[in-house]
Amino acid sequence: MLIENEGMVRMLRQICARFTADPDMQSDLMQESLVHLWRMERERPNQTRSWYLQSCRFHLQHWLAAGRSVDNPKRPNGASYIPIDIQGEDPALEGFHTNGDLFEGICFQDTVSTLAGHLGQRQRRVLDGLVDGRTLSDIASGSKLSYPTVLKYRGLIADLTTKLGIASAPEPKPNASLSG
Repeated sequence: MLIENEGMVRMLRQICARFTADPDMQSDLMQESLVHLWRMERERPNQTRSWYLQSCRFHLQHWLAAGRSVDNPKRPNGASYIPIDIQGEDPALEGFHTNGDLFEGICFQDTVSTLAGHLGQRQRRVLDGLVDGRTLSDIASGSKLSYPTVLKYRGLIADLTTKLGIASAPEPKPNASLSG
């Protein structure tokens, strides 16, 4: 495995150092690049070392641009933070238990926001309709798109969730004509 190769790890450290001088951020980048390297080596074996290194560099660029890190500079002054342990922080919230609903809601909104950032305006209208629980016919008529276009965009959104790692690809269904 390349993640166990000292030379490869040294090269990844150099790549991370080019992105930032902050040692904590370099550590985060290094962890992200090692996980990416491990995944790529499993998904795309027998590539050249330079291919893997370039893939890691591109992945880190995308990761930084997306602002997914909790301590990312795109989250100014902690404005995007939502406390998970709210006991004692706000008397109005004292004793308020959500049974995970608050966290699930935040995760859902984060997922929708991430998807929307990768979609065009018309595709976002389809996403909004899906989020609202509307049927494809309702989405088509409400957004002035054809039904086949809405269907195509729904497939694109599903593919995007898989590509971004939000959901895994569905298992292929066995073909009924082949079994029997």
